[in-house]
Amino acid sequence: MQKIWDKKGGGKTNQAVENYTVGVDYLLDLELLPYDIQGTMAHAKMLHKIKILNAKELETLLTGLNKILELWKAGKFTIDKSQEDGHTAIEAYLTENYGEVGKKVHTGRSRNDQVITMTRLFSKERLAQVQKEVESLIKALAVQIKKVGKIKMPGYTHMQRAMPSTVGMWLGSYHDSLEDALILIEATMKIIDQNPLGSAAGYGENTLGLDRKFTAKEMGFARVQENPMYCTMSRGKFENIILQVISNVMFDIGKVSSDLLLFTTKEFNFFTLPDSFRTGSSIMPQKKNYDVLELIRGNMGVFSGYQHQIENIARNLPAGYNRDSQLTKEPYVKGIRLALETIQVATLVIENLEAKKENLENACTPELYATDEALKLVKGGKSFRDAYQEIKQKYA
Repeated sequence: MQKIWDKKGGGKTNQAVENYTVGVDYLLDLELLPYDIQGTMAHAKMLHKIKILNAKELETLLTGLNKILELWKAGKFTIDKSQEDGHTAIEAYLTENYGEVGKKVHTGRSRNDQVITMTRLFSKERLAQVQKEVESLIKALAVQIKKVGKIKMPGYTHMQRAMPSTVGMWLGSYHDSLEDALILIEATMKIIDQNPLGSAAGYGENTLGLDRKFTAKEMGFARVQENPMYCTMSRGKFENIILQVISNVMFDIGKVSSDLLLFTTKEFNFFTLPDSFRTGSSIMPQKKNYDVLELIRGNMGVFSGYQHQIENIARNLPAGYNRDSQLTKEPYVKGIRLALETIQVATLVIENLEAKKENLENACTPELYATDEALKLVKGGKSFRDAYQEIKQKYA
């Protein structure tokens, strides 16, 4: 297939080069296609508003775009590797099926601002989903705290029993941390809620008079991202910010999974999960394994890898568009997908967690109260250091 930038009758792109430069973009864009269509519809309406398209042309384009969306929902719209991405596939379909008007849809756009717009719309929707899932996890923690929070349990420092605690204090630490993470998510949603469409190749356009406020309103953005070079710079930067913010949630989920992997061992036996959450062994008949917790813990590293891939690709790029940015798409889409799946599974774990009250409270042995005993002596007039030494001798 001839490239959209090729001279008519020109030579074909080297196949090895094409395979390398296209990568998996054409596959990723199938997942992102509805957002590309949303941006293209807004752009077409704006072109009609500034009299680049007439009413009939706009109607034809909207019909075609809705048809593509219908085919996509049915799993019948494909992107050929030779087309490189969804943007070209959409334009090709419109041109092949609706004629010359298909050639007008790209007016005033670059694939650069198309992909940023598409990804931005995807990001807004997915980050709102993350927010909703985190709220569900917080609610699950709150329910468990109300249910079993008063049960006593040891608190640990240096992996050794240290001071008295409760199940509520333990779960509450994650509950409160996730509430703080919601503040960061809300702030990030505000940052990304700006329209990059119309920045074209990264330097705007000075001839057509594109109405960027119109497209912002059409797509539901709070404002226009005014500086076109910033639009280009935000590709990769915003995706990195989003995964960094989500990493605060993943951090908490990873830690609570590590706690539970310890607390569900036979040696502790503080908590358990239903058999439907556990797996068995192919050789040891007695085993009941908490694989789900191990995979949550392991996926923290996978998620962090996605975030750092984006950061390392984007952080030292020079001003203007650079093709390196394409490489941020795959880790970003995978990172968002992994985060949503992990938060959902973590919520199920918390909802189904069973506390073993007798084992928890029996583990609160007398030495946990040593500090309290020392402080009681202090209240009676002793210096803390003398009280410390007196109680230390008691438990030596």
